[in-house]
Amino acid sequence: MKTLTQIPLGAQLLFGKAAKRRRQIERSIFSVFDRWDYDEIIPPIFDYYDVFAKGMGAAFEDTLYRFIDREGNILALRPEFTSLVAKSVATRLADHTKPLRLCYCGEVLRYEAPRGGRQREFFQIGLEHIGGEHIRSDAEVIRIAIECLRKLGIRKFQINLGEMGYFAGIVERMNVPHDDLARIKTRVDLKDTVGLRLELDRLDLSEKRRNILLSLVHLTGNADTLRTARQLVTNERSLQALDRLEALFIELKKHKVEDHLTIDLSEVRGQDYYTGTIFKIYVPGLGFEIGGGGRYDNLFRNFGCDFPSVGFSFSLERLMAMGES
Repeated sequence: MKTLTQIPLGAQLLFGKAAKRRRQIERSIFSVFDRWDYDEIIPPIFDYYDVFAKGMGAAFEDTLYRFIDREGNILALRPEFTSLVAKSVATRLADHTKPLRLCYCGEVLRYEAPRGGRQREFFQIGLEHIGGEHIRSDAEVIRIAIECLRKLGIRKFQINLGEMGYFAGIVERMNVPHDDLARIKTRVDLKDTVGLRLELDRLDLSEKRRNILLSLVHLTGNADTLRTARQLVTNERSLQALDRLEALFIELKKHKVEDHLTIDLSEVRGQDYYTGTIFKIYVPGLGFEIGGGGRYDNLFRNFGCDFPSVGFSFSLERLMAMGES
């Protein structure tokens, strides 16, 4: 009888006030997306397994709900939207005028331990800006995220801005095994200095390289953080990443939103498709981000084309949790 009287672990049921609250949030956010001329796209709830495995990367492979259909194809329920949107653009909308502005909303499913503000079935609302100029489109999606929060009456929030290229430039000549690198990224992202030291103790790295990686945990703050970060590196990839991040910060300052921005070069963990700008959105009182996104300039190559792109999404559950606190 358990299967008839209970819902599976990590699934959700909303009704009454909770259902109304979710729909209100959706309408408010979509009104902002519409003002910025984003068109809605509704991709399928499942697709071929490889679409997500290649996009999200090996670290997320075990979170996919996968199954085999009657024709023998390996399929997966969607664990996120960006890979599906990229495939849809590459296969159906490649000839449309760029930049292409698309938005979406719906459930996604990941097999992982239910945690604060999110279950195995959860709801994302977000957008993708495809084929636009780098700095302006990065600034646009962040400004839209800010406008959405204000539309919802959220005044106190912080956006942590990072750049994946800075970390990538530091580690590309260190020959760190992939699994060790994933653990290092996790420790840096959590700002776990003790755990990071333990990970680095296992590797054959020079004292200088160890100190650079340890310093990432503390590279958080205002524009002065960029100057500190420059003093730690000489490789071109990291320096170019800092140039882009500085240009983005300057562009956002023009729109008077810098009070909500924090430079955070410890933001290094996310989907494998992120290549440049990465950001997470935090509010006081919650121990997890309510949304985030970044630049993914290489994802479209999985589908035979090449469009620089950036996007973000909110967790609807986490936005709803704010109204309950």
